Amino acid sequence: MCPNNKIKEAVRVLKRGGIIAYPTDTLFGIGCDATNIDAVSRLFKLKKRDKKPMSIACSSVEMIEEYAEMDKKEREIIKKYLPGPFTILLNKKETVSNLVTAGSSKIGVRIPNYPQILKIISVLKKPIISTSANLAGEPDIESLDQLKIDVDFVVEGECKYKQSSTIVDIGERKILRQGARAEEMRELLSNL
Repeated sequence: MCPNNKIKEAVRVLKRGGIIAYPTDTLFGIGCDATNIDAVSRLFKLKKRDKKPMSIACSSVEMIEEYAEMDKKEREIIKKYLPGPFTILLNKKETVSNLVTAGSSKIGVRIPNYPQILKIISVLKKPIISTSANLAGEPDIESLDQLKIDVDFVVEGECKYKQSSTIVDIGERKILRQGARAEEMRELLSNL
């Protein structure tokens, strides 16, 4: 568990527009305050990534509701499966910059099953970008010793699944990326 002073320092870095590397239940991610456009732009540069949609990590269903639209069915599924290794695609609200979604009307949302990251997001009171901590085109990062991106702060920890989250569009009943516990989500979608 991350000591309180480490959580406070991570939040301080995020508040001043910094980039952090952090473990999730799936893989190591890097992120910044998802509402700080300068920080989001810097994150793209650090990853050497073209402008592609990025997901956000929230600490609660209530926080997701500030940034994305949810119908009754989507809310039920999110409450059942998050926190967990899933990224759910929802229609974004105007509170999400087009830079984060690369102009898409949808936003990927996560609630990682990782208490210290949820605490950081909760104390920040804003979602953070949730994107893999690898350079564009390179393998995913399963442990800190693989990190090649020069971030402002590192949250230490271990990733449970060591594979990417499963991305699902509930409205379209589609899995867009197979990752952790994909079969579980496939079964759910086939029963909707």
